[in-house]
Amino acid sequence: MTAGVVSAIGRSLRSRSGRLMDGIVQTDAALNPGNSGGPLVDAQGEVIGVNTAMILPAQGLCFAIPINTARWVASHLIRFGRLRRAYLGIGGQQVTLQRRACASWG
Repeated sequence: MTAGVVSAIGRSLRSRSGRLMDGIVQTDAALNPGNSGGPLVDAQGEVIGVNTAMILPAQGLCFAIPINTARWVASHLIRFGRLRRAYLGIGGQQVTLQRRACASWG
C-alpha cells in the first residue's frame, strides 16, 4: 500500500489508443512502470478507485479509475464476457457562409 493525496476528480485522460476517459481521479500515489493497477484506498480503507496510469515526465502525477466505473465494467465483463461501448462518428469542415445566411441566424 502507498500513501498519497487525491488532487483532482473528474479529470479527462486520453489512452494510448486515443480513447478519451472521463471522470478520472488524479493522485500523487506512487506508481511504478509495471507495478500499477492496485486499489486506491481512502483513510478508512475503502477502495475508491483502481490505479491505472501515470505520466512519466510529470513527476508523481498518477490517475485512477473511480470504483463505480470499475464495478460497472467488472459486472458487464462477468455477465456478458465483453464490454461494448457506444460511439458517435461526426465529421466537420469549415464552410464560408453568405452574409444573408448569417443574418437570418441571429
